[in-house]
Amino acid sequence: MEPTFENASRRERVAALCLLGLFAAFAVWALATGWRSRALMGNGFRQTQTAMTALFVQRDADFSLAYPTPVLGKPWSVPFEFPLYQWTVVAVSDTTGLSLFKSGRLVSMVCFGLSLPALWLLLGRMGLPWVRRAMVLGLVLTCPLLLFYARAFLIETMALMFALWFLQAFVAAVERRSVGWLVVANFAGVGAGLVKVTTFMVYLVPAVLWGLWWLWRERPTGAGPRRWAGVGRVCAWAAAAVTLPLAASYWWVAYTDRLRALNPGSRGLVSSALYSYNFGTWADRLNPKIWGAHLRIVTDEVVATPVLLVLALLLVLFPRGRYLYWVLGCAALFVLAPVVFPVLYAWHEYYFTAVAVLPMIAGGLIIARAGDNGIPAWRLWAVLVACCALQAGRWATFHRPLQSEDIPGSSDLAEALRWSTDPDEVLIIAGEDWSAVTPFYAQRRALMLRRDMESDWPHVRETFENLAGERVAALVLRGAQRENRVLLEMAAAQFGIAPQPAYRWADALVFVPEARATQVAAAVAQLQLEGIEVLRGQTLADTPSETVWEQRYFSGKQRYALANLGVLPSRYTSEFGVGPVKMDGRDCLGAHPTTRLWFAVPTGARVLRIEFGLPKETYEALDRRTASDGVEFVVAAARGDSRRVLFSRLLDPFAAVDDRGWQTAEVRLGLQPGEELVLETLPGPDGNLNRDWAVLGPVQFE
Repeated sequence: MEPTFENASRRERVAALCLLGLFAAFAVWALATGWRSRALMGNGFRQTQTAMTALFVQRDADFSLAYPTPVLGKPWSVPFEFPLYQWTVVAVSDTTGLSLFKSGRLVSMVCFGLSLPALWLLLGRMGLPWVRRAMVLGLVLTCPLLLFYARAFLIETMALMFALWFLQAFVAAVERRSVGWLVVANFAGVGAGLVKVTTFMVYLVPAVLWGLWWLWRERPTGAGPRRWAGVGRVCAWAAAAVTLPLAASYWWVAYTDRLRALNPGSRGLVSSALYSYNFGTWADRLNPKIWGAHLRIVTDEVVATPVLLVLALLLVLFPRGRYLYWVLGCAALFVLAPVVFPVLYAWHEYYFTAVAVLPMIAGGLIIARAGDNGIPAWRLWAVLVACCALQAGRWATFHRPLQSEDIPGSSDLAEALRWSTDPDEVLIIAGEDWSAVTPFYAQRRALMLRRDMESDWPHVRETFENLAGERVAALVLRGAQRENRVLLEMAAAQFGIAPQPAYRWADALVFVPEARATQVAAAVAQLQLEGIEVLRGQTLADTPSETVWEQRYFSGKQRYALANLGVLPSRYTSEFGVGPVKMDGRDCLGAHPTTRLWFAVPTGARVLRIEFGLPKETYEALDRRTASDGVEFVVAAARGDSRRVLFSRLLDPFAAVDDRGWQTAEVRLGLQPGEELVLETLPGPDGNLNRDWAVLGPVQFE
């Protein structure tokens, strides 16, 4: 006899709670794997599009419905889902200070966790006592695909959460005539329909079937005017629960279609144009390759093949028992989703996040049915633990290496583009379809020329014209597009792009405006990225000492080193480069002569306070021949090639004890119109650069 909450043994209840806690702990550990990673593993194409929206919502504080997804040129809005997920991620990031990567993962994890109570309640409606519901949740918490995509920068778990709560609230509202549950059904239904309508459509199917069952149960069986009252009540409550969500879904699709039609790059992405892609054709539904892709995803990522065999064996060996209709219903709904959306589910495995709970429910019910055949409870739990262990093992071998891989996510190409362009500048990229991977990690808006539009010259001309007023920083041509000379010529004519590439990465050539080509090449060379080959100008090793590095081109390494000054210079030049060093245990800037740093003086500042010195290694335990002959520290007001010295101090710690250790100086500014402030380190009187390891401490304006 199937145990219930009341008659289940105390040992079984304790075992169920302990195992459920163990499964939950494993899920938390699995979700947290790779928490700090900046790599968006698992369909980076889609994840970076979602992340791109969050990045620019946060950067521009743009919480409008026409939210930014700046990958297809102007206008920058290409909306698909309602941006509730992205808004939530930005709100979490702004509130907690977490990065967008961590905030995106956290929101997905929380949504996954919040979907479990709705599933728990739905299992109760199927007649499962709580100890048997724990079996289902054990399978859910060890499902490889759910564990992998419940930490992704995607809307999937938020859509699943809303859909499950909608179904639970719909059933409770209609069955109980509950106004409270009716409100929840409308709220959750609107959320599901707006966030991801394809997920909402899947869970509308059981809602419809439940409604048909109630209508059958309330069908009139006798005469009299009240014989249709039951049917009317069911229809009224069901309509009240679904009308607003359906209306909101329809409104959003129509609204986004109008916005997408405004962008030349997304006109082909309106719902009418995507109908055959979204819903597939009968040829797609009969295509063995598509079903092969479905099967691979299911057996690799949803239910491990050994688990499927165990569940099938239990179903054959123990035909008696309850829940068979629920098992068949969950299996049918799981298969129905890829039947309705064959292409989407075949080429985007994350779509299975919407339905991966269904085989877990069916599996738990199959194990529970075995108890109706007199199988001891401990054997049922043993089977469950074995199945969960197989699922967890599949995640550990298939997904965990991807999650825990220590890679930056970004590419050398994206880093070069990021550090050699301004935040408000635009990239044009051909050869990457409309993937947001490069522009997201470069943190730049982009015109991605979709694969079908790279040689559509009227389209290219229109998208280029739409960029009027924008500063185009680079044209990136990848793969076969490197030979697209017409595109290069059009970019040269429209944006002044140089015909010769500035640098190369893998199969990509990067072209920049002619006026900045040498400067950009020098800035990229300074980054010292292994995968980048500079083709224009000088490499870093050959860069002359007079090269001036503008703040806009500072690399991450440069900014890190210069941060020790407290004030970032507007530009600098250094014969041997600058870098972070320590003197007497303090972080400071190594500024070997000859180094010049220009600073923008804050309005109202009258005094400059500087700290400087030479470390002990330049003079201690050395003779005059091997020690530094001194370094001159100069503060000057400069206009063009002329300079007016405001402060000068020669430090020769070998010869003068007072020159040892940290030195400080206060310099009266008194800059004249047109003058700039420059801080210099110069060689000693003999011009000997040996051991001239000058250091600079904090720079303060008062």
